[in-house]
Amino acid sequence: MPASLSRPLVRRAPEEVGIPSAALLALAARLQDEGLDPHALLVARAGDVVFETAWAPYALDRPALVYSASKTYTSLAIGFLADEGRLGLDDSAGDLLGEPNPHGITVRHLLTMNTGHDSAQIGSVGADPRNLLRIAPAHEPGTFFAYNSPATHALSAIVTAVTGEPLTAYLRPRLLDPLGIGDRWMSAVGGMEHGTSGYHLTVDDLARTATMLGAGGVWQGRQVAPAWYVEEMSRPWSTTAAFDGPPAGEGEVNDWSLGYGYQVWRGRHGFRLDGAAGQFGLVLPEHDLVIAYQGATLDTQATLRAFWAFVDAVEVAAAAGGADGIGEAVDGAPALSAPHDTWDARDLLTIMAEAPFDAAGLALVDAGDGWTLTLPTVGELPVGTAWQEVAVDADADVVAGAPGVGDPATRLALATRGEARGDGSVLVHVVDTTSPHRAIVVREADGTLRAGWHIPPLGGGWAALRVPASVIAEDDANTAAARGEPRREP
Repeated sequence: MPASLSRPLVRRAPEEVGIPSAALLALAARLQDEGLDPHALLVARAGDVVFETAWAPYALDRPALVYSASKTYTSLAIGFLADEGRLGLDDSAGDLLGEPNPHGITVRHLLTMNTGHDSAQIGSVGADPRNLLRIAPAHEPGTFFAYNSPATHALSAIVTAVTGEPLTAYLRPRLLDPLGIGDRWMSAVGGMEHGTSGYHLTVDDLARTATMLGAGGVWQGRQVAPAWYVEEMSRPWSTTAAFDGPPAGEGEVNDWSLGYGYQVWRGRHGFRLDGAAGQFGLVLPEHDLVIAYQGATLDTQATLRAFWAFVDAVEVAAAAGGADGIGEAVDGAPALSAPHDTWDARDLLTIMAEAPFDAAGLALVDAGDGWTLTLPTVGELPVGTAWQEVAVDADADVVAGAPGVGDPATRLALATRGEARGDGSVLVHVVDTTSPHRAIVVREADGTLRAGWHIPPLGGGWAALRVPASVIAEDDANTAAARGEPRREP
């Protein structure tokens, strides 16, 4: 099924499926007012979208880096291979890679991050999957969980070793095209697709994936992913009670302590795709809900706390039978959508002083009604009092994908905005719209400059955020189809 033939998600008024609009608006407000830096949010029930919004300069139809939420797609590739009889989950990872495997690490150990290596060992593995097989684990494989991105990278290597194709090429006809997910990009490392991070997705993409998983692998009436694998992947195979995840509140259950499946986290409700800084695809079958979200915070437990409060509000409304705020369903009403702007919460977004930031050569000078900002390794950027999009290109030989894997990553898609403040200072935000990240620059009244990341990128500075031009194309054909006119069921 070509991606263009996958139907757009149905849009419905929230009240049609028993969700109070007030609860959705309260969720969006809470995410913003708590300084969690929300970027995009989509809520669906029974497979239909009831709420969607983006916070400028982010947009619903533009993909952004979802970090480790990418891992779930790598897991699904393994599920397809197993269903095709091309590997078994208890097969030796070494046999599949054609490498020695003296410690007996299996595909399932990789999927569940139960290779037995501790965190210190994992930090020394690097990008070569052979190292993971060679290093003697501190614990017996299958008995000890530690968050293990090299294990996922090894899974990507297995996909390529078995199929002769990069991960995304293998997934394209089996998963991405049937779901209607367009030409998304996964960055490369070590000569192959990352597998552990690097997909650039929209919340619509995440919602399609989560909806399919919540339906046991079925998408728009077709069994896309193997039902047996979807059921298995969502189980808590690994015990994570000792995992040092984001801090929970006093007396609160930590949502990273409830178990790990095949590259998905279990939670207080359901299970989830989960990427750094708050990139989520929540699958909540018991509530028939999906929540797709992109944001930027280190307090990701607070983000989940806001989602659980929303789930509680939906359940309270359901118990009240619609008497307490649901009201009458409006026939033919569209999904709820409300414009937002990250700038509205600018005073809650601060510089992370301890994060490295190259400020050598930094300058901010007045230019007409705005300013010109010079950022090291980026160049000169115009700044006005409204969001202004700026594309920055590097030579193809400066930052490129691995040979034969993906397009050269040469472009930054930035948005700038500034404000002269009452105390004589100037505040400037530089947002990378294909990732969760922004830099903040302050020129004090005496001319002193301060600058840094709000949330620093993983793996480097601006160079790590460069993407191929295809990632920031206005609307590829697949995205246009996915974001077409709202379709309503008769």
